[in-house]
Amino acid sequence: MERKKNSKNYPLYEHPDFINLKQLVVENAICVPDKSAFQYLAQKRIENVTYGQFYEDVMNFSLFLRQKGFRDIKIALLGENSYEWILSYFAVVLSGNVIVPMDRMLPDDELDGLLAFCDASVLIHSDMYADIGRKLLGEGRVWETFNMKDYPSLLKEGGAVSQAEKDSFRNGEVDADAVCSIIFTSGTTGKPKGVMLSQRNLMVDATNSCKNVCFSGASLFTLPLHHTFALTAGIIMMLIYRLPICISKNLRTFKSDMQVFKPHHMFLVPLYVETLYKSVWENARRQKKESALKVLIFFSDLARKCGLDLRKKLFHSILEQFGGNLELIISGGAPLPANFADGMEAIGIQVLNGYGITECSPVIAVNRNEYYRKNSVGLPLACCEIKIQDGEIWVKGPNIMQGYYHDEAATREVLMEGWFKTGDLGYLDEKGFLYVTGRKKNLIILGNGENVSPEELEEKIQNIENVREVLVYEKEGSIAAEIYAEDGIWEESQEKTREEIQERIQIGIEEKIAEMNRGLPTYKRVQKVIFRKFEFEKTTTKKIKR
Repeated sequence: MERKKNSKNYPLYEHPDFINLKQLVVENAICVPDKSAFQYLAQKRIENVTYGQFYEDVMNFSLFLRQKGFRDIKIALLGENSYEWILSYFAVVLSGNVIVPMDRMLPDDELDGLLAFCDASVLIHSDMYADIGRKLLGEGRVWETFNMKDYPSLLKEGGAVSQAEKDSFRNGEVDADAVCSIIFTSGTTGKPKGVMLSQRNLMVDATNSCKNVCFSGASLFTLPLHHTFALTAGIIMMLIYRLPICISKNLRTFKSDMQVFKPHHMFLVPLYVETLYKSVWENARRQKKESALKVLIFFSDLARKCGLDLRKKLFHSILEQFGGNLELIISGGAPLPANFADGMEAIGIQVLNGYGITECSPVIAVNRNEYYRKNSVGLPLACCEIKIQDGEIWVKGPNIMQGYYHDEAATREVLMEGWFKTGDLGYLDEKGFLYVTGRKKNLIILGNGENVSPEELEEKIQNIENVREVLVYEKEGSIAAEIYAEDGIWEESQEKTREEIQERIQIGIEEKIAEMNRGLPTYKRVQKVIFRKFEFEKTTTKKIKR
């Protein structure tokens, strides 16, 4: 159901055009020094960091690094989500060094390889990774390591300098176009590449993203910080909006953190959105209220068509499961099936799809609060020029990366006269909305010359009941769908074995796929269905590795 206010675009939201991180941190400290910037749980109590304190911490740690003689070097960052992680990122960049965020979920041998590849001279780590720090230091792989647990003393040491040095930090010029960060891509289809980004890349992208979407209230941050979507959207955009950022360490504490911080909005990847949506129906089934919930949604939709929005009242108990204030979710990182967005909207939570890629800092397009299209990834940012070249999405703008670290050949392959070739297939509609239809490298090219986008079929199959994960690919000349199915809940389950329940679920899925096939051209039909016992291997942003 498209609302009337969704039929026409409107002026962009206004924000200052920041081009470096220092501008942002300093201006916030001047304008809203006592406002809450970050909140997090420490020993079961909420700690609060103001914008003024954040600036002081960033300045002091930057001055500490300068006192150590660190300038123009690569500093790796390894740790779980925390205020100290964010502080480290800003301080390293503003001290004139290059930050290299590391994926803490990688095996030790892969971490070792990436640390060597990026030429890191220093490692900053959380206490959880102290053993890795000791190992690298002992082997002479890095000059020095710093444990985040020691920050109170390090910040004190950095702050014990003259006022002239503090003024110099505050007023010193920043080269916004120099490489400030090397971000390794998640590598769903191959070896990770080191994407080189500048402060201008990040700030232009974040500022223009803010112009597309409006936020209010507290934000719950839970995505892994080493990814650009998490950093640009979850941190920098919220600092531009001057809203409290509530830090959730990981998915395990995600639900309890919603109750503690009561967020108004969140930035999530599709798996998190699906988890939230499915939890609504799982709770309803456990309480034997599934039929009642369906009736409530029917009458709520009917009332909305008549201009009456009763969702906050009708679904109050459900919204309380998410803290009671949640109104908006921005979903990025991978395609989100439309039924999950529709399902969340039905109970009063708007889900807006966005699209980005690390090499573009990363946001390229995002739907707007009052102007959006289902299945679209939204309107291109004002800083992005987009063209469709032979079906592939190409992007040009000041948010495009500086290149791949130590890989000129790969850089030349994706950059052409300022245009970045995303590798994604898609199209723009007559209103300018961008649609992503698949990944160029994933295209299935059949023997008859027909091309099939596996993502198109995966989205259809994902909507089938009890399908949890699916991957479509070519197998022996045919299209195959490999599926990880949920156990499901059946009324007669108490009288059946687990194997019998699973068999019934699989038969039901196969029947739905056969029904789907009848509505598809012959060459697009799924010929083989394979059921797997375990989940697919995923990246840390929960994308299936192909």
